[in-house]
Amino acid sequence: FDISADLQELSKTPVCVVCSGVKSILDIPKTVEYLETHSVNCVIEKNEDALETSDFILLDSNLPVPLMTKVLEIAKKHEKQGTVSTESYYFVWLEPTDIDKVKKVFATGLVDAVTATSPNANEFLEWAKLCQVAVDPSVVNSADSVLELIEKEKTRLLLNTSLFVVTLSNKGSAVVYRNNLGQLEFQSLPPPIQMDKIISVSGAGDSFNSGVIAGLTHNKTVVESLRIGQECARLTLQTTLSTSEAINSQLLK
Repeated sequence: FDISADLQELSKTPVCVVCSGVKSILDIPKTVEYLETHSVNCVIEKNEDALETSDFILLDSNLPVPLMTKVLEIAKKHEKQGTVSTESYYFVWLEPTDIDKVKKVFATGLVDAVTATSPNANEFLEWAKLCQVAVDPSVVNSADSVLELIEKEKTRLLLNTSLFVVTLSNKGSAVVYRNNLGQLEFQSLPPPIQMDKIISVSGAGDSFNSGVIAGLTHNKTVVESLRIGQECARLTLQTTLSTSEAINSQLLK
């Protein structure tokens, strides 16, 4: 039954999933606030132990700012380090999805708890703006230009991130990560596929991120994990599905 418009009824349910579609008029932050005032406990707080012991926290930028803040507070409390050696790969990974959601994570005041992120060109420009770094928009015309800027402004732009990937569509990606010695490595990646072979871009970013994370959790190096992510993105770009059915565990071998 759809009881999404009946907040009183929602507050009586033992398990409640609150979501909002494109045409929905549901205000998620206000809905969550209402439910919490009627003793519907926040899932994030109830699952703090799971967040504490997890290797990765994938921060959904669709979360309202108060819930995003709570996740980052827990992550910071339990010291998710963000190192990428094979011995330790604890991450709070942010996938911004659009420039307004970049603003949301800065609004928490805890952006320094984010240890990995993968903005696209426009999201990176907004990230730089929020970091008080003046940027010519043309910088995103090439991965090398982005890498040069990050190297110049690394303290202000990278904050506490150990893996920073700027995806630039047909211009490839700019990648900065910390190696086992804590030193920064800069690498440009080619586009995962030629533009004329793309069927749909839907889900390609998620496929890339998932591939990288899967690689790291299987003790692959960052370079190997990036390759896996590229392959996952390539497969998804060649299908109408949001995730290619050709993505499987064989990619980790």
